[in-house]
Amino acid sequence: MFTLTIKKSVQMSVLLGALVGSVAVHAEAAPISDVVGTIEQTLTTQTQEMLVSAKREFVMSLQAQLAESIYDFNSQLSLSAENEGESASADEYSAK
Repeated sequence: MFTLTIKKSVQMSVLLGALVGSVAVHAEAAPISDVVGTIEQTLTTQTQEMLVSAKREFVMSLQAQLAESIYDFNSQLSLSAENEGESASADEYSAK
């Protein structure tokens, strides 16, 4: 998912580059400061959205890894308890 976010960011950069090129051709129609301000605002918004998305994906990844670790730990505890039970049963049979 993180690569998808990066891909979207690159696509947005290419789109902004095309927009800047298009604006340069029509520079007489709009003041440059307005165009630059709009581009900066768009870049800021996109950056914030990308950071929020990356943070969300990172937290979800950590939660998934933690859940897997807890599950594995519980499974190992269960197996350990079963092995100890089998070991105790084998000791009882050998004592008879």
